[in-house]
Amino acid sequence: MNKRPKNFALNFFWLLIFLPINPVELYSQSLPQNGIPFHSLDIALEHAEDKLNGTLLELNYNPTLHPSETSRETGKWDTSKLDRYEWTSGFFSGSLWYMYKITGDENWKEFAESWTEDLEDAATISYDHDTGFRIFNSFGNGYKLLKNRSYYSVLLRGANTLSNRYNPTIGAIKSWDWLDTANFPVIIDNLMNLELLFWTADTIENEELYNQALSHADLSLTHHMRDDGSTYHIVDFSDEGTVLKKFTTQGCNSTAPGCGDRSVWARGQAWAVYGFTMIYRFTNEDRFLQAAIKASDYFIENLPEDRVPIYDFLEPVPSVRSKDASASAIVASGLFELYSYTKNVLYFNTAVDILESLTSDNYSTINSDSNAILKKSTIHRGKGNVGTSYADYYYLEAIIRYMELVQSDFPNIEPEIKLYLDQNYPNPFNNSTLIYYSTEQEGRVELAIYDYTGRLVQTLVDRSLPSGNYNILFNSSGLPSGIYFYVLRSNKQTLSKKMTLLK
Repeated sequence: MNKRPKNFALNFFWLLIFLPINPVELYSQSLPQNGIPFHSLDIALEHAEDKLNGTLLELNYNPTLHPSETSRETGKWDTSKLDRYEWTSGFFSGSLWYMYKITGDENWKEFAESWTEDLEDAATISYDHDTGFRIFNSFGNGYKLLKNRSYYSVLLRGANTLSNRYNPTIGAIKSWDWLDTANFPVIIDNLMNLELLFWTADTIENEELYNQALSHADLSLTHHMRDDGSTYHIVDFSDEGTVLKKFTTQGCNSTAPGCGDRSVWARGQAWAVYGFTMIYRFTNEDRFLQAAIKASDYFIENLPEDRVPIYDFLEPVPSVRSKDASASAIVASGLFELYSYTKNVLYFNTAVDILESLTSDNYSTINSDSNAILKKSTIHRGKGNVGTSYADYYYLEAIIRYMELVQSDFPNIEPEIKLYLDQNYPNPFNNSTLIYYSTEQEGRVELAIYDYTGRLVQTLVDRSLPSGNYNILFNSSGLPSGIYFYVLRSNKQTLSKKMTLLK
């Protein structure tokens, strides 16, 4: 695949010619009261398109390669961190989906589909909490745009994988299996992956998934957040659920020379801003909104003039005070959403200021050979001044959220409704299970259950339906354990899947 998407900048140029007013004036009509416009929007979009194209070329259009971070020496994507098992593997495909949302260009869609579909096996990676980063940013963004039921099925598998890391005694999801200095580490980043659980719980009306995500959110609120709104990176728990210690490994590590026990890792603080805001979206519980406000106020009050913090707000050693553009990109996106709930224009304007700074020569790669969109992110203490796929992803997401808030027009993207039959969830199941299916055109639809001998057990659906996505609960009361088949028929097409009943 070597197609290059149409040039968004050229389209934007012709748009400027025929608009009766300039873009800033157009957007200002929908700005919040006392809100400021993002003057560099057109520059940001042109630059993002150019660098995403550059990355595709650098990767030789190979969708099995998923960029994570750049080399400080070359500025190119680090070839040792390109596989689907990296925690960052979902961000590049997510950025491709965002570019498709912005432009409506079918080439971006094709690229996004290719990079997303390579990540399907990542839905079952079970040794860490990062399923949400890998799967929700890729398949989740694709599903939101296309309503592709195969993507939906992958999202359910990912949610099930993440759910299996939940410990009911502690009330949280274990972040890492590999950290030998902790018993049951829960990191602030884990808030972000709760979105996969909350979204799935909401979509399939699964109370267990919702309660797991809510319990983890409450535990993090209690133990990660300090009184001043700053946050710890890691909280380690005993098997009984008591706190063993609170520390950091990616901020100013307490074991490193010059660092004390206190640390406020900037990206971790950004996860808190974004994470608690997102949790409020799903729960509508005021305590999470207040946590988001508290974390945001700390972040904003401690920002330097250029609106991009050093990697740890409390780093005492000048020689390692590297900037972290990724923290600001994450916060900008989170602040736009927080503004939508609070109507506090400080959050909107700070997010715009951050975008302006990130689009400047100081943080943009516009005058660089690097194919990252942003430069000057920090992975951990001593490893700064790199580009990262997650900084780019949240930068694009923040731009989209700005455009949505000022009511910019996006291309009309039609969902792809096809005849599709999902794997029932849960499977195996006891007593009841949900079956999801799609019909691509209006017509007679039949959905029936058969036992392993081919005997009809129950007809769940037998009527005319419009095209669309559907689900139905199958109650197996009175049936013995065993293998069953469910068969979907519509418009002379037939699909079937196997399910297992265990009692």
